[in-house]
Amino acid sequence: MADQKDNKDSPGPIPEGWVLHTKFKNGIEVKTYLCPATEQEFYTYEDLMRYVRYAKAAKLSIYSPEFEENMKKEGQS
Repeated sequence: MADQKDNKDSPGPIPEGWVLHTKFKNGIEVKTYLCPATEQEFYTYEDLMRYVRYAKAAKLSIYSPEFEENMKKEGQS
């Protein structure tokens, strides 16, 4: 399993905090969009962007101002 730093396989720019991740499932290479901080994963770019728009508007997950504070308290940042 390896994270891919370049997103040439992505239909658009990957938002900050997300990576194009390659994993193998039943011997088949599968590319997903992964947030390492939260372990959220999406199989399509459209699903990722739908979530990002929703999360930013609702100030959820990595887009919440409290997220970094919580990570610091847990010693993960």
